[in-house]
Amino acid sequence: MAKPFNDIDAQSLDDLIKRVIEAKENNLALSADDYQLLLDALLTLTTTQNKLADHGITVHKLRKLLGIEKSSEKQSDLCKAQKKTSKKSKKPKTQDEDFTQVKPVIIKHALNEVNKGDSCPECLKGKAYKVEPGSLLRITGQTPFTPEQHIMERLRCNACGAYFTANLPDEVLHDGNSHQKYGYSARALMAIYKYFAGLPFYRQGNIQKLLGVNITASTVFDQVELVCDAIYPVYQHLFELAGDAKHYYLDDTTHRILDAKPVEKKVRNSEKTRLRSGVYTSGVIASLKTGHDIVLFETNIGHAGEFIDRILYKRQVTVAPILMSDALASNQPSTCEVETSLCNSHARRQFVDVINHFPEEVENILTLYGEVWRNEQTTIERELTARERLEYHQQHSLPILEAIKSWGEKHFTNESIEENSGLGKAIRYFLKHYDGLSLFCHHEGVKIDNNRIESMLKIVVRDRKNAMFRKSLLGANIGDVITSMIATGNEAGINVFDYFTRLQRDADDAKKHPEKYLPWNYLDQYQ
Repeated sequence: MAKPFNDIDAQSLDDLIKRVIEAKENNLALSADDYQLLLDALLTLTTTQNKLADHGITVHKLRKLLGIEKSSEKQSDLCKAQKKTSKKSKKPKTQDEDFTQVKPVIIKHALNEVNKGDSCPECLKGKAYKVEPGSLLRITGQTPFTPEQHIMERLRCNACGAYFTANLPDEVLHDGNSHQKYGYSARALMAIYKYFAGLPFYRQGNIQKLLGVNITASTVFDQVELVCDAIYPVYQHLFELAGDAKHYYLDDTTHRILDAKPVEKKVRNSEKTRLRSGVYTSGVIASLKTGHDIVLFETNIGHAGEFIDRILYKRQVTVAPILMSDALASNQPSTCEVETSLCNSHARRQFVDVINHFPEEVENILTLYGEVWRNEQTTIERELTARERLEYHQQHSLPILEAIKSWGEKHFTNESIEENSGLGKAIRYFLKHYDGLSLFCHHEGVKIDNNRIESMLKIVVRDRKNAMFRKSLLGANIGDVITSMIATGNEAGINVFDYFTRLQRDADDAKKHPEKYLPWNYLDQYQ
């Protein structure tokens, strides 16, 4: 599948034009590379024409797609006006400061040349006594997978033929049984490399071959599948717990499954069905009343709204949860009522896309919107309760949103801005979805934007950019389970490598008592 836009620098394009002219004048054929470059240029031209024919895209957005402009949406990058300096506030505590780090192995080195109480070898007058030891923190490197050949001594009776084999030490059996070639730790590392670092199976095999340990891509997949089998009971329990969450972030991103066939699915809010083929990875962050967050992903033919329906299907809590998403109707659940809050970052982006045509008006809106996020940052720094946060936004943020709303309505009433223009569409989006956008000023616990789940989906996007697709629905399910567990463990602040190793080692117990192996319970028990 060709990319819609291909990066071709000006010099390469000029050189191509010269070669095409020369080939035409001398009746010569172009090289394969030149044909590919020419094809890329034609595809880019065709896509650009189609985008320009689509009145829903602005020149600013098209320039970002072409890579001419930076994709940053910061006001300081968008507007020429200098960013106003503000007083430095106390830096809030970040998640990284609370994150559990691997403790270094402490190795003590004895001093044999001089003992306590001996005469000083230097001055020959004083006596040596103990002081605070010296310290060196050394971080060493090694290949990810190191082969170990365990040779077990054996004896055999010359009368009955019985064998007597030396037992393997506990540290060896701790990483897998006596018939297991790849240890639990190796399997866990393969899964993390693939679904968090974005290293495809074939690339892991190539790296290991380079480092002297030959592991095929199919072998890596087989071992990762075993990891999925071991952690699935805990994932299933997390899925059930997510149904009773008090708040949800929801979004999706496109994906590909090569073996996926179009399926007949019911049209939402209707008894009709239609053939569906669009593959998406839907992501949810479910915030529990206990303060823990569960991150779940699903790659399938269907939108995020269908994914949240499956999560809410067995919901037992009667209180309606809060759902944060963008304004797409396909993201709304149909199984139960929710408090629908909409993402202000999406509303702001509507104005950002038309800044080249309406610089003064958009800069004013961005300045106002910036105050809203500064207010949110203030509530975080002051560690306000949900009630105090609501009151603070009602006092400081609600007047700003109402001012933007009044400004837009005034221009529509005076007909000073055409409703079908780029700025008119941005204003109409804000007015149409004002209730959802301003819900954080009327309801406790409502978030201001959906940036958190969008950031979490970058884990999936990273893997998609490197591997490009899933081969089958089975492979997609394996990826969803492992990625969900990695992301949830990361949110809990645990060592995911040790966590996956423990789940494999205690697979039978985890299957019987999955609640004992939830990431936050693991943090209390083993770290």
